[in-house]
Amino acid sequence: MNRRNKAFYTNRFGSMSVWVLMVVLLSACGGGTAGNSGSGGAESTQAAGAAGSAATGNEATAGTHLNVALFWLGTNLDPAEEWNGWTLTRAAIGETLIQFNEKMQMVPKLADRWERQDDKTWLFHIREGVTFHNGKPVTAEAVQKSLERSLSLNPRGKSTLPIASMSSEGQNLTIRTREPYASLPGNIAEPLFVIVDTTADTSAFAQKPIATGPYMVTSYTPEQKIETKRYEGYWGGAAEVQSITFKYIADDNTRAMALQSGEIDVASNVGRSQLPLFQDSSRYRIDEIPGLRTQFVWFNYKNPALSDIAVRKAISYGIDREMYAGTLVGGQAAKGPFTSALPFGYDQITGYTYDPEQAKKLLSQAGYEDRDGDGIREKDGQKLSLRLILNASYESDSIVAEAMQSQLKELGVGLELTSYEDLTDAQKSGNFDLALTSINTGITGDPQYILDFYFKTGAEWNIGGYSNPELDKLISSLSSEFDTEKRYEIAAKAQQMILDDAPYLFVTYTPINIVSKSSVTGAAMYPIDFYLLDRNIRWQQ
Repeated sequence: MNRRNKAFYTNRFGSMSVWVLMVVLLSACGGGTAGNSGSGGAESTQAAGAAGSAATGNEATAGTHLNVALFWLGTNLDPAEEWNGWTLTRAAIGETLIQFNEKMQMVPKLADRWERQDDKTWLFHIREGVTFHNGKPVTAEAVQKSLERSLSLNPRGKSTLPIASMSSEGQNLTIRTREPYASLPGNIAEPLFVIVDTTADTSAFAQKPIATGPYMVTSYTPEQKIETKRYEGYWGGAAEVQSITFKYIADDNTRAMALQSGEIDVASNVGRSQLPLFQDSSRYRIDEIPGLRTQFVWFNYKNPALSDIAVRKAISYGIDREMYAGTLVGGQAAKGPFTSALPFGYDQITGYTYDPEQAKKLLSQAGYEDRDGDGIREKDGQKLSLRLILNASYESDSIVAEAMQSQLKELGVGLELTSYEDLTDAQKSGNFDLALTSINTGITGDPQYILDFYFKTGAEWNIGGYSNPELDKLISSLSSEFDTEKRYEIAAKAQQMILDDAPYLFVTYTPINIVSKSSVTGAAMYPIDFYLLDRNIRWQQ
């Protein structure tokens, strides 16, 4: 087991019997479920010895192959559509200009250096000697065309990169923004901006994108698998493993079973209840670290009960995050949107502790009482019964949802659970009272991206309808603030404002893991989970 976070594992698996007991107890009293997501820092960045530096040669062994289980697969393989770019970076097919390392520091990838020339102008130098999977050279013009394609095809593109214009000459790409935008380097690392060859047949990219990674697609079966082979012309040196099959296995426990049976060699995000199966270090390697994912719940403001801040605060006080994290799913109790692993002001904010008496008091003050003795409070003849939706595939979400159901029932709040294989459409439909999920809150290494997309009025993923003009103004001020520490101070103020309004329920910060056979090396977990494998994956010699 990797020991990068040794303290994280203290007494971890000694508590498994307690975990099993708690699940049984919570299920018994709570019922079951219904069937059925750093700023640029210095103004000039020229990181030497970046991740992915050129290899000394190709040392591949003939016939080597790996089977890898993915916990999520997008709608297709075109990185410009929806969130599909995340699949390409996880599968080592696509690359962006900038990448994050294991310390969440920005490092060069396809751009070997960049600098801010003024508040609205950035210059990126594209690495020499990089070619697309079809052998064509990656020039600044090719990068520009790829970025323009992503901006035009994806609705979140222009919000992520508010670009006024781009120009290219040789290997130099100049980007000018509409307004000062300090978080541009981090945002350009988002896999939406995986660089592809736009001179190729882009209509085929849904099945076979032409990108720059160490592996290239040979075939794709939607919702099932991706077949890849190594790209011999990869700029960092050809990988040792000749080919990889990426299998889509949505369920946490099913991935674990596939690894145990030998069907796959590497699995990401194995369910916590299954991890003890892989403790034999002679057979398996486990790399588990605190991730950047926050497990949280949207409150839907369209529900009259949830438009009442007293009810939202009561629910926030009514769940025991410490127990969830310490006993049920691991990780850390959540305080706000961003985990303590990110320097975005975690220590400066005050969240909600478990206080069921305060929760009951707030509900009573809001006029909710159990007048008919059925255990559920009501007001004006309306029962305080709520519908929570969640993803069926994520073990930790199901466990937490059942625990919430049990604890809220003790407060007189009914909670009906409905699970979906794909939660996206249900979330966007607005047909819910509460929606439970987990999102990677550090995907750009900067707080602005998540604050923009989840908490501003009318934002794409502000699906609960929360609105605070003061907060909007505060978040917008991040665009023109280039001082990193001041950005973090603004982020802390924004988080406290969100907590005071209680439009969301922040639950746990979830750990992430990757488990592989002991004969496989190079499978390491990064805090930012849209990286999974790279050219260094290999069978141990």
